[in-house]
Amino acid sequence: MLTTSSGGSAFQSISGLKEMVYENRMTYAQRWGYDFMWANITSYDFGAKAYWNKSPILQDAFHRFPDVEWVWWLDLDIIIMNQSLDLQTHVLSNEAMLRSLDVDGIIYTTNHQPTEMKTATSFNPDILIANGGWGMNVGSFLLRRSYWTDWLLEMWADPLAIKQDWVFPENDGWTHLYRHHKIVRDATGPTKQRVLNPYHPKNPNGAHWEQGDLLVHFAGCGGKPICKDYWHEMWELREKAPVPESVRKDLADGTAKIETFEKG
Repeated sequence: MLTTSSGGSAFQSISGLKEMVYENRMTYAQRWGYDFMWANITSYDFGAKAYWNKSPILQDAFHRFPDVEWVWWLDLDIIIMNQSLDLQTHVLSNEAMLRSLDVDGIIYTTNHQPTEMKTATSFNPDILIANGGWGMNVGSFLLRRSYWTDWLLEMWADPLAIKQDWVFPENDGWTHLYRHHKIVRDATGPTKQRVLNPYHPKNPNGAHWEQGDLLVHFAGCGGKPICKDYWHEMWELREKAPVPESVRKDLADGTAKIETFEKG
């Protein structure tokens, strides 16, 4: 499990947000035996805007944890709502993957316009990413260790892509690769949106969180004042699983590993 932040996001104006996110994700990680890495996104600077740092951070995660097969990227503005649902049962087993994949789904643009293109689904994917009414959103996705993944992380932050005048730069960069490169489509498993990326109920573009879903993503909320209320509403609706004592202790004594992973 991989999260990043730097203190510069307007969403972080919510009081105690990072501590809530740490408690939420560490509780889930410890329950299911997952590693959790919270990276300081600005420390991975390579001369581009910080949102392009996804690629070097993911490369670093695979390097730091050489035994992991999958890395789950989670943006900061996400709450894991169902602590009882592990990733293997939910989406990674063969049975779960077949149930979750969005076969021949309509692909939308990031401004919620349908395209003529439909999902080309791999049944042995190297990336699992939700398809929905706002396109394929890179706020929550699973990436498998592979040579293809090494290639993708090089190409995603290619200098030519970084120079483009895209509205949602790294998201549009991913969409460009998917739409124009068969090698990307052949390795992609687009899932139904609610499998990996349901939106909060006030987002008009795409499928909304429903009871039992793994998570809720506040995509598009940003620094709007009302987002604080949305966040706290959903926080109260999450499954209130017991928080491990070690997590409570880390938060209480200030030793929680929040933004502690930096570029080596």
